[in-house]
Amino acid sequence: MAEVVNQTSRELTPGAKKWLLIMLITVSAPQLMYVPLWLAVTGGCLLSWVWLTLERHRYVIPRWGKGVVVIAVILGVLVFSSQSKGLDGLSSLLIAGALLKSMELKKQRDGWVLVLVACFIAAVGFLFNQSMPSAVYGGVSLLTIVCALLMMHQGSTQAWLFLPVKKSLFMLLQSIPLMLILFLIFPRIGPLWSVQYQQSTAKTGLSDRMQPGDISRLTRSASVAFRVSFTDNKPPAPEQRYWRVMTFADFDGQGWSIADVTKQDMQGDVSDDDLIEYQVIAEPSASTWLFALDYPLASSASAVQRYSDGTFKARAAVSQRISYTASSLLIKPYDGHPLVNRPRYLAVPAAGNPQTRKMVRQWQQKGFSAEEKIAALFKNFNQHFTYTLSPQKLQGNRIDQFLFDTREGFCEHFANATAYTLRLAGIPSRVVGGYLGGEWNDYEEYLLIRQYEAHAWVEAWLDGKGWIRLDPTTAVAPERVIQPFDQLFSSSPEFMADSSMMAFRLQQNLAWLKTLSLRYDALNYNWHRWILGYHQQQNNLLQDWFGQISLLKMLLLLFIPVGCMLMIVFWWLLKVQSRWMHPVDKEVVAISDLLAKVSVELKRASGETVQMYSVRLAETLPEIRAELDAWSGLYQRLRYADASAQAEDTSLQYHRLSQQLMSKIKRLGKQGVIGKGVKQPDVEKQIETRVW
Repeated sequence: MAEVVNQTSRELTPGAKKWLLIMLITVSAPQLMYVPLWLAVTGGCLLSWVWLTLERHRYVIPRWGKGVVVIAVILGVLVFSSQSKGLDGLSSLLIAGALLKSMELKKQRDGWVLVLVACFIAAVGFLFNQSMPSAVYGGVSLLTIVCALLMMHQGSTQAWLFLPVKKSLFMLLQSIPLMLILFLIFPRIGPLWSVQYQQSTAKTGLSDRMQPGDISRLTRSASVAFRVSFTDNKPPAPEQRYWRVMTFADFDGQGWSIADVTKQDMQGDVSDDDLIEYQVIAEPSASTWLFALDYPLASSASAVQRYSDGTFKARAAVSQRISYTASSLLIKPYDGHPLVNRPRYLAVPAAGNPQTRKMVRQWQQKGFSAEEKIAALFKNFNQHFTYTLSPQKLQGNRIDQFLFDTREGFCEHFANATAYTLRLAGIPSRVVGGYLGGEWNDYEEYLLIRQYEAHAWVEAWLDGKGWIRLDPTTAVAPERVIQPFDQLFSSSPEFMADSSMMAFRLQQNLAWLKTLSLRYDALNYNWHRWILGYHQQQNNLLQDWFGQISLLKMLLLLFIPVGCMLMIVFWWLLKVQSRWMHPVDKEVVAISDLLAKVSVELKRASGETVQMYSVRLAETLPEIRAELDAWSGLYQRLRYADASAQAEDTSLQYHRLSQQLMSKIKRLGKQGVIGKGVKQPDVEKQIETRVW
């Protein structure tokens, strides 16, 4: 225990302190966007000041100044944590603690505390972001942590910048085989507790209420909503790529809202020939809604729930990427059951939109069937309406204004008017919100769906047929269903009008940049599918390799590779240990080899200590007695004294004295002085007084 205390109480060298500061900056940088601005600015100023004191050995922060900084930072973090929900407060607390600790970096125990806190900060970063660039940056953070650990135990600060990097890279490369074994075999254990992470920034996407203009605003965003891969690598035709998210059943005259629906068991009694099976990787949305190809039947993921309106929802808000498999039919099956809660899907306000009501009465007077009413409405859309991203703003009787005055709109305008008109005509209907389309990535064969492909359509209940999809967009702008959205509206000034979308516009116009973007997205897709989502495929992979997995097989798979790795490491350590040499011993060997070229008796004997060797040389070569005494004393300090004695100037002095000693030995050798009256060392006597 005394030895441990002695080790941790050693003074940190300037090089170790610098690497600890570099480590702290590296691990904290990715989380600056989640901490308050004042903490980031304070941290930058504080670390700059500490670095300045290391470079110039002055401008040390006084004790009262440290007290003021500590009190101010603690109060600020407490206020921020009380207002923040989730991990933002935890991240701020860790970074603030590390910043305050950097002001008192003196002993090795201070360095150990900072290293452990840095490990926590780096780990918390993966709770915010698990992308491939974040993983690469996490490797850089780990490299700086190992460099700081090496410098904490380095005897001097020579080559403090590049030498630790070289050694740390070598150590990390050695750990890769063990990392791969643990990644492939070690079982994924669920957390004992969870922290609800709520991002402070709003997510772009569909909301639980839809009004005319809501979906058209999403055309300003090119962010990814989700990605889909298919079992047979064959996506459905463009006109069949309807991605269901939510249904709107309640209408209040202004907009549509979601009605309460009941959970429903997954349907599995469908012929495999009719099913389309696929895997979805959904981006964080801060909501529970999930994406499914219309019409969804089942999902194998335990975190996914199916509801009676054909939608999928997660059990908790999607704050991180989620991957799940599902199966769908392109045509909704009809089970013959009557519509449940029919009045809900016919409900409209008692008054309003008189022109629309008059049009519906004319249909009824003519004796139109349900199909004929739908056809008449769609014919009107096809002949007199315009599909645009920037329709005129509607007020008052909005549906009358849209149908008889402006006659222009986006998908939600047409869906809103269609569902309302059908309800007036006695046809149960609801609005479905989701996405239409997707960009096919040939490099990894998956569909990429962006926010600007958000879409709204209508479902109408026809007796004997059930819910039928009706998309009024096909009547007014059929090219929207067939052509990619970005190509169809690329010339429209409203499409991605935000200045932040200029980079995306540029890549759409440059073929090589578009190709590069697709390749990078494919790389990200594989990262999320095979690395982050590996736990979903681990059992299948292990069963393919080793058959049915039992507890005994799992233990053997885990311990045999690890045991082999440990045996190789121990063998390598024993082999290297026998050849390992302290840096200060290298110059002892150089002097011994130089003297051996003149006389073999002057070579350092096996088991002879450096102190005894220098005494013997001084007796034989009194011309260099003073240099030998000083050289031996410096050696003892560097080799056996505490780290506090291993200052940079001591190491440089030892190196220079060794060079001077070898130069003088060469000169004496040329003069013929060396070699006369050489005495053989009494090794047995020296061993009794040997200093280990």
